[in-house]
Amino acid sequence: MTKTMPKPKGTCGATKLKIMAVIYNNEQQGLKSYGYHIWQCLREFFYTYMNEGDIRNVYHHLEDLCRLGYIAKCPNTSDHIKQCYRMTEQGLSLEEKYRNYLMVLNQRGSRLLS
Repeated sequence: MTKTMPKPKGTCGATKLKIMAVIYNNEQQGLKSYGYHIWQCLREFFYTYMNEGDIRNVYHHLEDLCRLGYIAKCPNTSDHIKQCYRMTEQGLSLEEKYRNYLMVLNQRGSRLLS
């Protein structure tokens, strides 16, 4: 049986790249990115995290991406219940890595879930 080695710290797997693509795409459309909406997009457009309980995994990825400096929490707004996420300069510099996921979002009409 082959063991899968964990990814080195500071790297992004496919799910994190998809999340960054969703956030980037939302920003391009003038939309805010909230964890629940990101999970809906992953489910609808990438067929990932199909179960309701999987949303917690999305929040773990969001926290990792914040720690890595690729995304940041939006400054506090009047919406105290939901946390908004935005791209950072460092995250924007990785666009080439998540460009294919952006194409999927654009082709499938990601605005449907906004």
